[in-house]
Amino acid sequence: MLMIEEIYTELHENAFVGTAEEFSTDWCWRSKSWFAVQKNKRSDFAIPVAINCLNSIKIRIALAYLRRKTLGSIAESDIAILSHLKGKLEKHLSEQHRVAAVVEYDPHRSKC
Repeated sequence: MLMIEEIYTELHENAFVGTAEEFSTDWCWRSKSWFAVQKNKRSDFAIPVAINCLNSIKIRIALAYLRRKTLGSIAESDIAILSHLKGKLEKHLSEQHRVAAVVEYDPHRSKC
């Protein structure tokens, strides 16, 4: 199974994503049909899309930590699942594309 399918399947099975279109737009920042096209072509994550998905996961991990402050341990399973997926994507980027690390980008930071 391709990494793209593994990530989608785990997100879908754990109710983080409802449809392939939602995965394409909200998690990978692509068009609604992107995942279907990739799956049909048997094509895996390209570097930019893997990074987009990784960033989406990191954002949701941060939000789960905030929810944990108000809801307690209810958010723990979300954190565990998302952290597992984060590790899978980081490993994929490292092994398949030789990307050792993805630097956090702050678009609000000035370029001095």
